[in-house]
Amino acid sequence: MSAREVVVEESVFKEILPVSVIIPSFRGSDRLVKLVRDLLSNNYPRLEVVVAIDEPSESIVKEVSRLKSSNVKFILNSERMGKVNALNKAIKVSAGEILIFLDDDVEIADPFFVERVVEEMRNYDIADIRKVIVAENLLGKMIYIEYTAVNFASKLMARLAQRTVAVNGAAFAIKRKALEELGLFRPIISEDFDLAIRSFLRGHRYGYIETTYVLNYPPESLRKWFKQRKRWAVGVADWLEKYYKVGFEALVKMPHVIIPGLILSLPSIVSSVLPFFLYNYTILKGFYLLLLYMSSLVSQVIPFATLISVNLQVVYLIPLMVTLGFFTLWHYIASKYVGMKSYVYLYPVYFLVYQPLWFTILLAGLIRVVVLGRKDLQDWVV
Repeated sequence: MSAREVVVEESVFKEILPVSVIIPSFRGSDRLVKLVRDLLSNNYPRLEVVVAIDEPSESIVKEVSRLKSSNVKFILNSERMGKVNALNKAIKVSAGEILIFLDDDVEIADPFFVERVVEEMRNYDIADIRKVIVAENLLGKMIYIEYTAVNFASKLMARLAQRTVAVNGAAFAIKRKALEELGLFRPIISEDFDLAIRSFLRGHRYGYIETTYVLNYPPESLRKWFKQRKRWAVGVADWLEKYYKVGFEALVKMPHVIIPGLILSLPSIVSSVLPFFLYNYTILKGFYLLLLYMSSLVSQVIPFATLISVNLQVVYLIPLMVTLGFFTLWHYIASKYVGMKSYVYLYPVYFLVYQPLWFTILLAGLIRVVVLGRKDLQDWVV
């Protein structure tokens, strides 16, 4: 008996829930058409795919015309409406009881992806889906290590709290009833984080789906990564400004869940902050803080602020090496916990170079939003 026959045989005893996969897109990515075809090849009995494309390119319009199917709905907006508007518009024309949200550049490699998500969602109101980075170069491997920590944090929240304050919008699922209780997506840069924390306040059951996964492709260059992370930093800062009280209350109630996940996902919280609690090098520390403030105004200063941050860590070599050893071991254990590669040999590069750069961008975004009140972003519409 084949694996698909087993799935079908088991589903006879359960209600087959209608599912809508919703994919927002700007102009249409190179992987969008393949993603839609792969979803349809799952052959789930009650599946529809809703794709909302802002400013579709001519090539995408041609490809869309070839994908006409009763299971696919395309919303083509001639103007850029923004991601949140595209999402909400797609939700309103969808019919599924379970909604799966995917970015237009992810890839589905599992032929039973939809079935597995549906089976898991019988127990949850909202759930993160396991994400695996396609690591073809050094930058990709850095992001792979980062997403290992993100998956670890998501699994920890699901296992120990059954609630979450954040989801990764690249791939997650939610029941329609729960989404309607929340009033759909709100116009905010980090719409996925915003939805999750409102779900947390509502008391929705949260899960981490690891029986299937999506493949995520990292930015093609450091420049594109830098542009992406500046947007993420402003989005996270905006989210923190709105929900810091909720976040603090969650931290007080669930420190055993939030602190381990947060620190492993962002180890520079420890390595960058630790030198400021140690004696001497006052001038160097002051110079770093000055450059950090300037980074929020001029992004070209960020590499220099990062360099000073690394120097501060190096001058305290022994504490740094102890911290590096601890996090390397922790990363190895966490990677086994979520069933991913460890890349232990690259962790020093990740810890000493990649993380300080990302942490500096985050801090610059926080200053930009909280201190300067600036939330404007280039080439992005909420």
